[in-house]
Formats: sequence, structure tokens, C-alpha cells
Amino acid sequence: MSETESEHAPIPAPRVPLESGWALRLFGPIAATCLFAMMALTAVGVVARYFFNRPIAGAEEIQAFLLGFIIFAGIPLVTYHQRHIAVRAFAALLKGRALFAQRIFVLALTAFGFAFMAYIILLQAIELQEEGTLSTYLDVPEAPLTYAYAALMAVAALVAFALLFGLLRGRAAAEPYSSTDGTDLG
Repeated sequence: MSETESEHAPIPAPRVPLESGWALRLFGPIAATCLFAMMALTAVGVVARYFFNRPIAGAEEIQAFLLGFIIFAGIPLVTYHQRHIAVRAFAALLKGRALFAQRIFVLALTAFGFAFMAYIILLQAIELQEEGTLSTYLDVPEAPLTYAYAALMAVAALVAFALLFGLLRGRAAAEPYSSTDGTDLG
């Protein structure tokens, strides 16, 4: 390999197996179970409403809570695999140190952004608890669910920080800008 080719070679990123993060392996089944529950609730609700004229009480609220778990359980996984929505046109132009700096910047911004969002959601949960806010129809306390969403967002921030520190130490959990089948898109 010539010197010119080595300058433009991608930065190798050894993969850390997901099995090393037992907590992350938990989030996929949580999100999948919540998605299935939403689908089942919708199907049963349609049948109950249109065939038996008996809608399921509070189905919309239950679906909203399940959707929150789908989103917030998925964020740490998306972060770990670095599958966020990305503008690849700019990143494809970067090579070597510029690409490394861009990845550091994006991971740092992601980590601090998620940490800030976790803090804001935590403040919302505290306010909901102080006010004793209940859901509109089922009278379910909203604070515990909001605390769970804040915790899941904090996990996403921790994952982003771990990826950032891993990248700074010469390791990466996933190669950014690659498709899910492993082919490079960058």
C-alpha cells in the first residue's frame, strides 16, 4: 500500500460485542414487547369498537405510555450502534484525522445532548410527582413513567459517553456510516 493510499484508508474501528453490555441486550426485547403490545391493543381495540361496540377504556393512554418506552428503550441501542440519522454527504468527504475529529465532535454533542435531555425529563418527572399528576382517563400517576423515561435517556447518554471515551482510547463499538448489513456507506 502506498503512502497516499494509507492516508485515505478508513480508521479501523474494532467492534466491541454487544454481549459485553448486558443492559443493552435488555432494551431490544423491551422495545419489541412494547411494540407488540401496542399492535395487539390496537387490533383488539378495533375489533372491540367496531364489532362489539365496546371500545377499550384508556387504550390511547396505554399506547402513549408504550410508545414512550419504545422510543426511550430504543435510543441507547441506536446510540450504541451509531445508527442515528446522519448527513453522509459531508462525512463522506472527510478522511483520516478530519473524520476522527468529526466522530469525536458528534459523539460529544450526542452525549451532552442526551445528558441534558435526561435532566430536563427528570425535572418534568419531579414536577409531575409534586403536583400528583394523573393520566386523564385511567388515573395512573405519570411521574413514575417519566422517571423511567429519564433513566433510559440517561443510559443513552452513558452509552454515548462510553463510545466517546472508547474512540478516544482507540476503540469503537460500531463503525459509523455503514449499513445494517455491514457494507460501508461512507
